[in-house]
Amino acid sequence: MSTTVTFKRGSTYAATVTYTPAAGAPANLLSTTVSSDIIDSGGMVYPCTITMAPNGLSFVISLSNTADFSLGTARQDVKFATGGVVFYSSTFRLNVIDQVTN
Repeated sequence: MSTTVTFKRGSTYAATVTYTPAAGAPANLLSTTVSSDIIDSGGMVYPCTITMAPNGLSFVISLSNTADFSLGTARQDVKFATGGVVFYSSTFRLNVIDQVTN
């Protein structure tokens, strides 16, 4: 799996994440608080919206306004909090480039 994606500034950002329960892990994420931020190359933090699937086995991370992103490499991870335990996904990179068409 690639941990870097090229993304055009000004586009609506959306990423679907699928949860596959491991042995001993929760059966779904319905009782888990999921959050995610994107930090652009200028250091600005953009909180994302998380939309959980009804079955708790996937969710969509989205951000509708990316027009103010600084060009360059942004970074993002996902935070999971359940039962007093907090853990994070791997950090992935967004190569933010400028759009050509206005």
